[in-house]
Amino acid sequence: MNDLYSFFVQRRNTRPMHRWHHYFEVYERLFARFRDTNATLLEIGVQGGGSLEMWRGYFGDAARIYGIDNDPNAKRNEDLATRVFIGDQADRQFLREVRRQIGTADIVIDDGGHLASQQITSFEELYSMLSENGIYVIEDIHTALWGGRYNDRQDGQTILTFAMNCCARLMEWSGRPENFQQLMTDRNVLLADKASDFCRTTKSITFYDSLLVFERGRRTVPRHDQI
Repeated sequence: MNDLYSFFVQRRNTRPMHRWHHYFEVYERLFARFRDTNATLLEIGVQGGGSLEMWRGYFGDAARIYGIDNDPNAKRNEDLATRVFIGDQADRQFLREVRRQIGTADIVIDDGGHLASQQITSFEELYSMLSENGIYVIEDIHTALWGGRYNDRQDGQTILTFAMNCCARLMEWSGRPENFQQLMTDRNVLLADKASDFCRTTKSITFYDSLLVFERGRRTVPRHDQI
């Protein structure tokens, strides 16, 4: 039992928290390297504040912990080391102001309203604030399968279809047939600027049950050889 899961199942939080049990194995795998590193974490969807307690206990007193919620009552979860911004996660201007005030974040967790418009807008505005090896987690993506009010974008995009498009962007070098021969030679480096910033700075996109994880990392142009 990892530290995060034990915090949850032993009910050490003094404020309410709601989480799927299987998330904690993923959390531990992703977040362990940030412990005691003065990490900066932003969580969208503070609710009762129990998860803010958990992150503080896990990452340590020196961590910078921030929250976003559309309920003004979430402000009660603030303390000297934790700040909560009140606003709509689908409001680009609001998110840009949050990003301006926080600066760089190591971890962003979206446990907000779970509407497609909220999830996609938040990612588009906040992914760029991640540190070079930061992690962006979107929780409860199963709501995209529920349909109804959760799939509220006029273009029909859900977080699942958006993520699949991101997977294609991850392969901008190798996914173009015209690059195939060049990627077999030292001339592959000449393609470095022929991909988006997203491609150049995203290491992986991982799907778990109800979780979507983007891991940042500086990439080099891929190469293949026939030996």
